[in-house]
Amino acid sequence: MSGIVHRDREGEELFGGRILIKSSLEQLCVAESFFQGARDGADPHYHRLHADSFYVLEGELAFLVHDREILLGPGACVCAPPEVVHGFRSTKTSRFLNFHTPDGGFAENLRARDRGDSGGFDSFDAEIGDGLPGSHAILLDAGEGERLPSEHRTLTIKIGRAELALLEFAIEPGFEGPEPHTHDDHVDSFYVLEGEAEFLMEGERLLLGAGSFVAAPPGIEHAFSVAPGPSRLLNVHAPSADFHESMRRRG
Repeated sequence: MSGIVHRDREGEELFGGRILIKSSLEQLCVAESFFQGARDGADPHYHRLHADSFYVLEGELAFLVHDREILLGPGACVCAPPEVVHGFRSTKTSRFLNFHTPDGGFAENLRARDRGDSGGFDSFDAEIGDGLPGSHAILLDAGEGERLPSEHRTLTIKIGRAELALLEFAIEPGFEGPEPHTHDDHVDSFYVLEGEAEFLMEGERLLLGAGSFVAAPPGIEHAFSVAPGPSRLLNVHAPSADFHESMRRRG
């Protein structure tokens, strides 16, 4: 299995480019969605075997969790764990990332629906207020989360669960990043939010700008470091494999 590299607006195009699949790995499905204006997204539903998470890039989503709807703007993040009823819609033109961990058949469901077939995956219709209480979900506005600052970088844990660790890195010049390494039990992926970052993927060095995505499946050597200017990155480990706890221990 090879590493995944997509630059801005690249990926597997579905629904006329409205959805780009960035990753359809078993451990991690990442879809970047573009909603033109206010439109429905997903009716109330829940998943039994995987977590469903979102990160808003532009615009605004109205996100239902259990029995209440919350407005989420750029930089906001939400995670609906298994058995938590959720749904969403856009209130204006929006762009957002959607993470299914593990995939749970979501990528193939999107492909089937794009072909005009019925599709189907680990998803079940529900009534508002059914399932586990909303306290099981994670809802964070821009800038919120557990901040772990150190020299040349601030790491913010947005989601720390067994299914995934979603971290936001704010990096300044001088940050050297980790040595080239591999993981044997999870996928390590990045989405560039602002600026540029340099990634090492299978021996090749890549300077990538905002909107770019890379993923290193198990066994694929990788690393990252900052470009000459500051940058902001999302880092997603799926499953977490205790990564967010290791970041806490390092402090």
